[in-house]
Amino acid sequence: MRKTNKLFALVLCAGLTMAAVTGCGSKEAEKEEPKAKVEKTSEDPFIKEAASYIDLAEYTTISLKTSDIDAELQSQIDSMLKGSASYEQVKKGKVKEGDTVNIYYVGKMDGEAFEGGSCTEDSMPSGYDLTIGSHTFIDGFEDALIGKSIGKTYDIDVTFPDSYDNNPDLAGKPAVFTVTLNYKRGKQITPKLTEDFVKENLSDYDSVADYKAKTRESIVRSMAVEKVCKDTKVNKYPEDKVSRMEKQLKTSIESYLTQNNSTLDDYLAGLKISEEDYKAQIETTSKQDVANQLVYNAIAQAENIEVSDDEYKKELDTYMTNYSCEKESDLDKTFEDMYGTTANIIINNDLLYNKIADYLAKNVKES
Repeated sequence: MRKTNKLFALVLCAGLTMAAVTGCGSKEAEKEEPKAKVEKTSEDPFIKEAASYIDLAEYTTISLKTSDIDAELQSQIDSMLKGSASYEQVKKGKVKEGDTVNIYYVGKMDGEAFEGGSCTEDSMPSGYDLTIGSHTFIDGFEDALIGKSIGKTYDIDVTFPDSYDNNPDLAGKPAVFTVTLNYKRGKQITPKLTEDFVKENLSDYDSVADYKAKTRESIVRSMAVEKVCKDTKVNKYPEDKVSRMEKQLKTSIESYLTQNNSTLDDYLAGLKISEEDYKAQIETTSKQDVANQLVYNAIAQAENIEVSDDEYKKELDTYMTNYSCEKESDLDKTFEDMYGTTANIIINNDLLYNKIADYLAKNVKES
C-alpha cells in the first residue's frame, strides 16, 4: 500500500560493486563452487594511448593536508556511529505531524484482508516506522493518525487512488486499515566508538586504533585518486567509451527499477527532473567516469602497471561463485542484462583502479 514515488538509489560507480547473488540462467546454484572458464572477449577493457586524450596532472608527488584527511576521518566515524544509532521508544502521548511512529497494520476490503496490505507482529516483529507527513502511504492514511494516542489501535478509512500501479485491482476502492500505534521515536541515542562497540559491530577490525588506521588509509587512497583526477584536464573523449558507459548507466538504472517494481517515470518523478535532464545527467556522469578511466590508464601505461591474467582469473573465480556461473559467457549475459556491460570490462577496470589507487597512495605527502 506504500507509494513508489521515492528517490531511488543509482548504480553509478565506475567499478560496479557486485554484491548481488543473482545466478546465471534459471538453474539453481549447486553446492559445489563452479570454476571459471576464461574465454577471450573481443573488446579491450582498457584505453590505448590514454595520455593522448588528457593533460595528466602531477601524480608522482601528491600533496594532501593532514587536517583535511583527519576531518574526513572524523566525518566517516560520525556517519558510521549515526548509522548505528537507536532511538528512545516513547509509549505515551499523541501523534503529531513530523513524528516517526512504529505501527502494525492490517488492510481489509469488505472485511477481508488483501495481499500486500498488512504488517503484523507475526510478519514483521519490529513493526513499520512511518514518518507522519512523508506521504509514504496513500493519501489520507498518515493524516488520519494525527492526534491519535500512542499505545492504542484504530480503524482508518481510506480510499485508494484511481491510478494505483502497485496493485491496479485496488485502484479507486475504499479500504479499512486497523492500525496499532506501538510507539513513536524519541531522542536519538548515538553510540560512542569504544573497544566494545568495535567488537560487537565492526568485525573486520581488531580495535578502535585498527579501525581508525585502516579507515584513514582508505581515505588517503581515495583522496589521492580524487586529486589527480580533479587536476587532470581532458582535451577529448574516446567516444566509444563514452557511449558504452552511457549504456552501462542506463541499463543499471533500468535494471534496478525493474527489480523494485518501478519505472523510469517513477524515478524521474521522484527526482523531479525531466527526461531531458535525465539524459544530460547520464552524459555528464559518463564523461566524468571515462575521464577517470583515462587517468587510470595513462598512469598505468606510464608506470607499466598491468592487470595480470592470474589476477583476472582469481577475481573471475569470485564472481563465478557469487553468480553461480560455469562460463564467463554466462556471466557476461547476466552482466549485459543487469549492467549493460561484460565481466571482462567490469573486472579489469576494477582491478586496474585498485592498483592505481594503491600506487598513488604511496605518493602522498602530508602537510
